[in-house]
Amino acid sequence: MEGLHPQRLRTAASRLLALAVLGGAAFADRVVTVDGRVLAPTKAREHEQGYRLVFEAGEIIVGKEHVKAVEIEGDMSEYVPQNDDEREKLAQGFVKYQGRWLSKSAYQDQLARMHEASKKRTAEIAAHAQFSNAWTQETKHFQIITNTSPELMAYYSDLMESYYDLMDGRFGIKLSPNMRKMKMPVRIYKSRDEFHQLNQAGVGTSVLGYFSPDTKDLNFFHDYQEPGLSTWVALHEGTHLLTHLIDPQYVAQIWINEAVADYFGSATVVLDKKGKPAITPGKLQTDRVLTVQQAIQAGNDVKLEDLFFISREGFTGFEYAHAWSFVYFLNETPKYKKGFDKFFEDLYSLRKGITFEIVPWGGDDSGRGKQVAPAEIRRVLLESLDVEDTKELEREWKDFVAAVPIEGAEARFKRGYRAVAYGAMFEGDLDKNRKAALEDLDAAIDGGLRDARAHDARAKLLMMQGDLKAAQKDLETAIAIDPLDASYRHAMGQLMARGRKSAEVPEALPFFGLAVELEPDNDFYRREYVEFTGS
Repeated sequence: MEGLHPQRLRTAASRLLALAVLGGAAFADRVVTVDGRVLAPTKAREHEQGYRLVFEAGEIIVGKEHVKAVEIEGDMSEYVPQNDDEREKLAQGFVKYQGRWLSKSAYQDQLARMHEASKKRTAEIAAHAQFSNAWTQETKHFQIITNTSPELMAYYSDLMESYYDLMDGRFGIKLSPNMRKMKMPVRIYKSRDEFHQLNQAGVGTSVLGYFSPDTKDLNFFHDYQEPGLSTWVALHEGTHLLTHLIDPQYVAQIWINEAVADYFGSATVVLDKKGKPAITPGKLQTDRVLTVQQAIQAGNDVKLEDLFFISREGFTGFEYAHAWSFVYFLNETPKYKKGFDKFFEDLYSLRKGITFEIVPWGGDDSGRGKQVAPAEIRRVLLESLDVEDTKELEREWKDFVAAVPIEGAEARFKRGYRAVAYGAMFEGDLDKNRKAALEDLDAAIDGGLRDARAHDARAKLLMMQGDLKAAQKDLETAIAIDPLDASYRHAMGQLMARGRKSAEVPEALPFFGLAVELEPDNDFYRREYVEFTGS
């Protein structure tokens, strides 16, 4: 998913926090990037290739296409006044800082206040570093628990409530009496490792998050390198949570449960004028479309009748792509959308007339679940869509998918990227899936795709194969394409260090250091820097 990257607070206080780690000076210019980030190098000067950005940890030459604006601040020794007013201010010893001209004493007072704020921020982060001391915030429907940061706690609080409102408005979430009395815990961990360490029981290494109907909580980690991935997990698993709220005893069938979660989880998320997440579900997944299109051409596509009766054990990534594409087709086809909404609401609320059987089930306090047979789900769907049989419906579905225009290189990239970033390659035969992901990424890159993420993902696969030289070359390409992305520099530092400290691998230090300065609010990079340097 290419979702929202939660707001990154590129403030002067964050800059001081980064310098506190790196041990540098407080002077900094301001660089506004084309994607709205604000960077604070010690110097930003024009260069024949664009701009030369000087940081405490090193220099970055960046093309002008990456930069929206540059402001020289703090150290005015090289500043060229733009008019007589600025010339007079410089003569009087004024300093330009954050777009304003300040007297020297006012500037020093500002730095002192910001330094004190950064110390408090550091102390607050340290006090909540362990999940046992995590921040907690209660919203209207949830209890948000996280040891990431107050800003991310606010983001996920707003995200979950916005999603609740969206689903309630579309399907109507009528809480059972027991559910009205509780607020579902949503736990967001600060790293993948911590998430797996504290959730070992039944959570495989490829799991990015889960909702448990037994313990009635949602758990996932915030991925600092790929924040959009965490947003997708929150919405996908949040769908399972919200359907559980409709009827805690309902035992969902795998294909419809996962397909709906992926349809609504694959959303475009933007912040509105009030800074609240606005969610638009149903983003096209060209990688899944490509899988189904190729299956149709090869004649081994999943038939609709088989999809209705598929077992949990037989539901792999291949079937997943078909299930998602079927739900996507129903939601994106006007004559079926209203019927699908009715089907979904009726099924999960078990409206009168839907037959079910009682089965052992740990998701409800009674220990009993209500399970609808596949044939009954088929009947309810066809009735809701006003369709007599599946032959014509399947033909429409497959024609719809086959007609979706996709760029070959882009789709191959997304499929390979999903396998790496989302952990899909760990489902089933790892060697086979890893080879397929590498072939997809090779095809995308060889097909002319210029995307830093493709090279970063391929570097991860190459590292798994032990080809460190080729992996380093891919990371160098990723950095060249997107020189202001901190994650690629951090990955390069990790590759070069391979668990060793800065005294043994000093050449890795600039990569770790620049990652911190490019994302000063990223506590994960800061902790990694401190661990690498031992400072």
